This record gives sequence, C-alpha cells and structure tokens, in this order.
Amino acid sequence: MTSTLVVQAASAAAADDSALFNQMRSGGIALTDDVTTQIPSLAFVDASGEPVVPSEVKKQLEKLARAGGIQRFIRDSVVAPIAIDMDSISNAEGQRIGHLLDVTFVVHAPIDLVEDSDTFQSLLGVNNQDAETDEAGAANKVTAEELSRLGIAVDLELESFGRVSFPLLDRVLINGVIHAETKRRIEGTADDYVTVAWQLDPRFENSWSSIERNDLGEEVTGNAKTYRGLGGLITATRLPADIAGSDSDATIVQAKLVVHEPVDWFGGRNQLRSKLPLIIQDRVRDLRRKLAEVHDALR
Repeated sequence: MTSTLVVQAASAAAADDSALFNQMRSGGIALTDDVTTQIPSLAFVDASGEPVVPSEVKKQLEKLARAGGIQRFIRDSVVAPIAIDMDSISNAEGQRIGHLLDVTFVVHAPIDLVEDSDTFQSLLGVNNQDAETDEAGAANKVTAEELSRLGIAVDLELESFGRVSFPLLDRVLINGVIHAETKRRIEGTADDYVTVAWQLDPRFENSWSSIERNDLGEEVTGNAKTYRGLGGLITATRLPADIAGSDSDATIVQAKLVVHEPVDWFGGRNQLRSKLPLIIQDRVRDLRRKLAEVHDALR
C-alpha cells in the first residue's frame, strides 16, 4: 500500500485571486503553531497566474533538463525524465518536521484531456472512493450543512471540499477535509492553463493515526492525533510550439507540495525523503501510460 492523497477540485475560470490562492502565494501553509512554510512561485505561470512567455519556458526547461537536454526531457516516453526536488522543513531547534517538493514533467496529451484525466489526482494520490485497490483513498464532498455550521461560504464556480482518508507508506493513516480552488482557461490557444491550489483545511478536524498489525496480522489503526500542514499548488500549461515541434498537444505539469511529517510518524528516520520521489515517479509513469491510451483512442 503506497501513499495517497485526495483532492476534488472544481473546473472553472476565475477572474480574481481567491483567498486560498493568495494564501499559497503569500502566507504559505502552517505545519505547527510556530512553523509556516511559504510555497515558492511556480515556474511556468507568472504572479498573475498567466503562462510565462516561451523564452522563459525554455530557460526553465534547460535548468530542469540539465546535461540531458530539453529534447530528452520532453520526449514522448513513459520513462522520460521527471524533475523532483525535495527540501526539508525544520523548526527553530533544527528538527526536520516536513518536506517541500517541486515536481515537473511533460505529458503528451492536450490540457483538457490532462485535466479530465487523473493527472492532478495521480500526483496527489486522488482515488475514487469506490476503488477496490489497496492504494485507494476514500473521498466524498463535504455537505452544505457542514460548511454552513463552520461559517464557510463556498464559491461553487471555483471551490470544492473533499473528505479524505489515505495511507502514507503503509505506516500512517490521514483523515480530514481538503479544500481546493481551481483556475482554468482552455480555449485551444497557447495560453491555456489549469492551476489548482489546495490544502488540508485547518477549519476541520483533521487527524493522523498509526497503522499497525495485531497478533493475527490484521491491520489496525492507533488513536487519532490532530494533523495539519499538507497542501500546495499544481499547474498544467501548454509546451510552446517552438519547443514541442510537431506535437501540439504536449503539456507541462508542475507541482509544489508541502508535507508535514510529525516526528512520531517514523521516529525521525528518512522514510518519506527516501520513498516519496520513487512513489511520485511511479505515479507519473502510470499517468503517462493512461493518457497515451486515451489520447490514441481519440485520434
């Protein structure tokens, strides 16, 4: 069983910045009462959320591709490179309490297909609540009554709330509510984009529990403990024509993710740092396979 994370995001355009997008850009995500991590800017959209110019895209891809070169990085292959950077987040005592991930890769499918597929869900571990695999998370929408009790007014054209339950590395079970906001423009032009801001919403009772085995070898969970500090930004933009060549459907996907790791999870060992990149790599490759099958069927 691998880690999964669930986001249910609306697909709608928005003219102005929303509270969650503003928070991600300026305030960041609070991991504890004393530690808040700001999410670095996305490379392929500017401060207003618009896709950057082709010359800037090329510059950013050159940094990511390094010695392998841009064409190798963007090639149409399940095993094409995936850029994954992971930095530790520490408290005032220098103790590691979380991670900041930056993930970038290219898929050879149009943005509307990427959005309609499991792209955003795959990176963040979204699974249908009726899925029957061990990796499946469980998600359902928070009711209007629940939101009203908390004094939360929802912009249905932009926001959504999803109840989640998902395991991390077969050791920790997280339960809570994800708040997501989506901005999109899909008009069949070079300026198309989809960007999602999301976080485990601290206004709800989110928790984590240890996953253990009893004397019969059955999986059991420990007592629930309060949890926060999970979220990020993810965007999909078109690969400029002068870089993509004849493949007009190539799409760049980038995600900036924050994961709070309480010391009690793994006793200070580098479990997440060593395994998360491998999990993300496997998910991206699976995503590429699925998109290729769907895209080929539509041609």
